[in-house]
This record gives sequence, structure tokens and C-alpha cells, in this order.
Amino acid sequence: MTDRPHPAGGADRPDRPQYPGGTEYPEAETLPGGYHLPEQGAPRWRPAPEPADAGADEEAVAGTPFRRSTPARRKRIPELRGGGLARLIAVTVFFVMATGSAADYIDPSTRAFWHLLFWAGIGTAAVVSFARERRNGWEPGPRWVWPAAALGGTLLAELLIVLFGSPVILVASAVVGALFLFIVMLFG
Repeated sequence: MTDRPHPAGGADRPDRPQYPGGTEYPEAETLPGGYHLPEQGAPRWRPAPEPADAGADEEAVAGTPFRRSTPARRKRIPELRGGGLARLIAVTVFFVMATGSAADYIDPSTRAFWHLLFWAGIGTAAVVSFARERRNGWEPGPRWVWPAAALGGTLLAELLIVLFGSPVILVASAVVGALFLFIVMLFG
């Protein structure tokens, strides 16, 4: 197999000349297709041409350099609205699962403190959401979901504690958590 010439050419092909620069074409010749090698002393960038008349609109010509009128870092990127109420629902479900699972093992006053912290967190998230709506000029979202999540999460946790007890809620929470984790890992 050594007697077969290399497909790219080289010293073993007498029909292709070799040049000292290591390229197939010498630097003085023009390359096929109208291309040429860059000049050695030329800068890597060219300044933008000055317009002949500032008031006249010139048509864009292919090959003229594109210049931004405003630098990109000064442009404000509009903030997009969130995807919905998924985080609020997830936090509420997690609160119900955690409170219901630990109800038999903590004092009722500690459980009441957890409810107050949950309400404070929901209230803070609602205020932040309202401020973002006002700042970005979005249409106001539904307001009833915030108090519904705060009161509904508390009432659901207490109702599940009374009806089933902590061990059942703990097992159900583990099953629901494992199912959710499986779905998240399945769909990425």
C-alpha cells in the first residue's frame, strides 16, 4: 500500500509543485476563485467609511461593513413573564407534604409558626410578582391565587393531619415525590 500516491498531493506527486511556504499556491499568485491571501502589514480591521452626505440615504451595498447605531450592551432586554403558577403550586404542595409529615412529631405552636412563615413567604412572592408586573408593564395576573394558595395550603395540611395522621401523609408524600422525580427525569 505504500506505492499508492497520497490523495492530497505532496512530494510523492511530481505533477504538483511544492512551494517553500508549505502551501499549494505561492503567496504571490492569486488563489483560484478570485480569492487572495491577506497582505502581511494590513490591519485585521477596517474603519467604517465616512458617509459622503449625512442627510442622504445610501442603499446598502453588499460588502460594506455593518455598523450598529446603538451598542448592544446599552439596549434593554425586556424581561419575559413567568411560565405560570407552577412554582406557587409546587411550594404549596411541598408545604402540605412537609407539615403533614411532621405534625405528630412537633408541637402545635411550632406548626402554627410554620403556617405563619408560609403565609409570609406567599405574601412576599405576591408583592414581588405585583412589582414585576408594574415595572415591566405586563397585564395584571389573577390576584386570587395568592391568598388561595396560602389559605388552601394551610387548610389542606390541617385537614390531612386530622383525617389520616402523619405516618400516612409521610408515606404518601414519599410516593408523590418519587413519582414527580421519575416524571422530571423522564422528560428532562
